[in-house]
Amino acid sequence: MRALRASLVVLGAGAAACGGPASYPDGNAVIAAQAEWCKALAKLSGAGDGWDSMATCKAALPTSSAGYLRAMTKCFPDRRRAAGDGGPDNWRIAGECRDEVLVRMKIDEAAAQEFLDAHCDRAARCEKVATPDCMAALRKLESSQRAQLFGVYNGASLHTMAGCIKSTSCSTDEDAAQDACAKPLADKLLWFP
Repeated sequence: MRALRASLVVLGAGAAACGGPASYPDGNAVIAAQAEWCKALAKLSGAGDGWDSMATCKAALPTSSAGYLRAMTKCFPDRRRAAGDGGPDNWRIAGECRDEVLVRMKIDEAAAQEFLDAHCDRAARCEKVATPDCMAALRKLESSQRAQLFGVYNGASLHTMAGCIKSTSCSTDEDAAQDACAKPLADKLLWFP
């Protein structure tokens, strides 16, 4: 089934805006995880609490789940320090961490139910795949594929993606149509100065 793909881009640049994650059950956890991410970046900068980007970082609303942010906060600083000043750029290191994090990440599938329902409703509508078959196929994906498809996103992001999936017309290229719903969110999983 084309609609099941594990090729979503899960990294991007810039400050994220996902419409107020605090109004979702995971909102406070996302805000707390973002604060820890900011502290880690401040420590890496050498400025600590005096980091001039701290307020901007904490104000950024990532599209990522709290679990993804926490895991990246553990992985990224260690790899950044190990790479040294002449190492790869932040996005490359974050990509290496992402690969590690996706394999180990625990996913709250209940929190993603709205997205899963929208995904399978679209598969039924556009690809004539029975909803139970779609759900069964989603459950058979490896955990890293489920993490990449929906586990890296917070509740607000999953709601936004579900709305997009529901409201767009069927396409001759369903992968591209659904990727178009995910891309703006995937591009804002992490914040860097």
